[in-house]
Amino acid sequence: MANIHKEPEYKTEIITQTLLGEQLKIFERNESWLRVSQWDGYEGWINSSAVTEKETPMGTSHTVADLFNGVYAEKSKSSPILRDLVFGNALVILDNVDDWSRVILPDGIKGWTNASWQSDPENDLRSHIVKTAGRFLGIQYLWGGKSPKGFDCSGFIQTVMHSVGINLPRDAYQQEQVEFLRESTLLAVEPGDLIFFRTGEGKTDHVAIALGEKSIIHSSGFVKIESLDEKNENYNHHLSEHISTVKSIQNYC
Repeated sequence: MANIHKEPEYKTEIITQTLLGEQLKIFERNESWLRVSQWDGYEGWINSSAVTEKETPMGTSHTVADLFNGVYAEKSKSSPILRDLVFGNALVILDNVDDWSRVILPDGIKGWTNASWQSDPENDLRSHIVKTAGRFLGIQYLWGGKSPKGFDCSGFIQTVMHSVGINLPRDAYQQEQVEFLRESTLLAVEPGDLIFFRTGEGKTDHVAIALGEKSIIHSSGFVKIESLDEKNENYNHHLSEHISTVKSIQNYC
């Protein structure tokens, strides 16, 4: 995982992150910085020390399902750790021995991990989204974050949805504009649908996943469950008063 900045300096705003195994497109070079775009088209600056420009290792890429793990020099967690792993990292598996996988990293280094790998989503996509989102409860808010080490609101949504095969843009206002999402209402909302909020005077700036019965899961301070029902003890009156749109994922189901 590496930070992507607004400008080619560490002191500038972190606008998003890239995860191990993600391929980036390079557009510009500025000394030790690269202007890149990600799979979602998001652009920013990353320090070249976090990027390898070697040819991508050949093989099928597998995505890490554990929230945290690592790649080790040997088939033992007491051996030196070669690379930190988080949910969503993509690695090429070379071999499987017992409960361990021998993998090759993007820079060509080989090591071992006992990480579990993401499988195809369940038949009930909505339940799969809710279950995946719930795994991140308690993880702190981080501006620009999109991993179990910290999420901002839209990074949380993008990460959860990407893991079940729904590819959304990076920012909340962009996600709200995805045409494949259906217009809906709070009365008709179903688990897995998205609720967008406009808490300031500008464009939509917050998003949450609906859990049903007006409950939501979102990243605000940390990943938490709250309610848009004033009768619920977890009622968030501020968000309830600033709903922008409700979007259904039914077209993806």
